[in-house]
Amino acid sequence: MKDLTKGNIYKTFILFAIPLVLSGVLSQAYAIIDSIIAGKWLGASGIASTGATASLIQFISSVFWGYSAGFSIYIAVLFGSQNYERLKTTLYSNFIVVSLSCIAVSAIMVFFRDSIFTFLEIDNSIKKDAEIYFVTYTCGLLPILLNNFFAVSLHAMGISGFSFKMAIVSSILNITGNILSVTQLHMGIFGIALSSVTASLIVDIFYIVKIKGCFSKMPGEKDFKLHFSMLSIKRSVSYAIPVTIQQMIMYAASFLIAPMVNALGGGITAAYSVVHRIYEINANVYQNSAKTLTNYTAQCVGAKKSDQIQKGIKVAFLQGAVLVLPFILICVVFAAPVCKAFFPSEYVGEGLKFSIAFSKFYLPFILFNVVNNLFHAFYRGVKNMKMLLITTTFGSIVRVVASAVLVGKYGIHGIYAGWVISWIAEAILCIVSYYLSARKNNILNGQD
Repeated sequence: MKDLTKGNIYKTFILFAIPLVLSGVLSQAYAIIDSIIAGKWLGASGIASTGATASLIQFISSVFWGYSAGFSIYIAVLFGSQNYERLKTTLYSNFIVVSLSCIAVSAIMVFFRDSIFTFLEIDNSIKKDAEIYFVTYTCGLLPILLNNFFAVSLHAMGISGFSFKMAIVSSILNITGNILSVTQLHMGIFGIALSSVTASLIVDIFYIVKIKGCFSKMPGEKDFKLHFSMLSIKRSVSYAIPVTIQQMIMYAASFLIAPMVNALGGGITAAYSVVHRIYEINANVYQNSAKTLTNYTAQCVGAKKSDQIQKGIKVAFLQGAVLVLPFILICVVFAAPVCKAFFPSEYVGEGLKFSIAFSKFYLPFILFNVVNNLFHAFYRGVKNMKMLLITTTFGSIVRVVASAVLVGKYGIHGIYAGWVISWIAEAILCIVSYYLSARKNNILNGQD
């Protein structure tokens, strides 16, 4: 466990961030390999089947990602103030709430899957496989989401290296499971989903053992026992709900755009699935790097060291940009071979054509989203939830409106352009609002 507010800030940030970034890259790597295996052995329809409901799965997952990210800020504050017994109770209580909520939501999603598929306008040619993937993945959503829950809990206590180790374990299990289930057992789409669930379940066991070990090292009463506390939940909610809403708003845009994409045909759905994989591996780099800033600022607040936060913002931006640039350059310069890796060797359809176009011409604009994500991390850390929601909502609305306006005339290029426009518009808003607030010297206190 580590106090991030002490020592050389550059060294502290990079040592904390590198395991997080590598964990994110590994997580996305096996997600990409899922798609590659689906594409190589099951064809473009295999990619489309795994991606057709991805927007909904991400939207639902965002509720739990947001909640976990939000409550973990409170964990960081408790850690910074050395209130270890409340920390233990808070983590345990939130584990119960997240688990029960996820089980209920998963059941509802499976029950209403026909209505969901109708809304998403999933092409009939991939509907059967898409349903198999959706049901299997959704039924195993709890262990998948708990990976993130446990990881951010450890991050709040200054531990980033363990999540990297777990990402390695998960990647090996997932890739091995995919190859075995698809190429040897011929389980098709079902095997790809099942591998993800199984790998996550095994990793959860390691996380639980690690967290119990951390608890045992914390000072406190020897006879202290974990117990559910509604008071701890109420305190967590003040941190968690705004971040949850922010994540929902962000992923709601993708969910609303999904029918526009699926309506363009199975080939376009395949292209968009590949595009999302390319976007996510780049985004995961700066998103995981920015978690350093969130935990740093939260610990500063808990330790009453708010005067250090300004420098943390500058260091975090420099770090995020430097780390993501090599990934962007690889995807742009080697766009064709990167995208071809997802499809059968003989495939030359529109799925390949439009995924290459995104990598070459639209992906570089993701640097604007680096700025957006940095400010999201900062606002979470200082509990300035109003600005967090305002900037995210603005960006999401711009994306949906721009996509709806442009898709009719430009097809998938309209969807791509809408995405880029939203990144630029939100970045401008974030920068302007930050400097206006900073001039009034109230932003670091979480005020409007």
